[in-house]
Amino acid sequence: MRYAFKAEFFKVLANPLRIRILDALRDGPLSVGELRARLDTEQATISQHLSILRARNFVFTERRGTTIRYQVSDPTIWRLLDLAREIFDNQLVSVQAALTDLRDEKAG
Repeated sequence: MRYAFKAEFFKVLANPLRIRILDALRDGPLSVGELRARLDTEQATISQHLSILRARNFVFTERRGTTIRYQVSDPTIWRLLDLAREIFDNQLVSVQAALTDLRDEKAG
């Protein structure tokens, strides 16, 4: 059951736009319109992905007057996203080192 939860959890994060939405929400709650402006993406597309994030409890809504604002349910998600970025950066450094080695072998 724990592995199934993890698999479903990471499926939600498998979409780059959903990760961009979560990153945009680091600064606090935002409306769909505000997210559209920040992410330069169609409002319908953002709404679709917010629906998935909401269904999986990654975000929740708060009504302020006539505006619905979205915010992250558990700020710990940003630690996970930061760690993923760190892993990516580490792998990029490894690939760059391997390319440099190959270049040096060809030159030498």
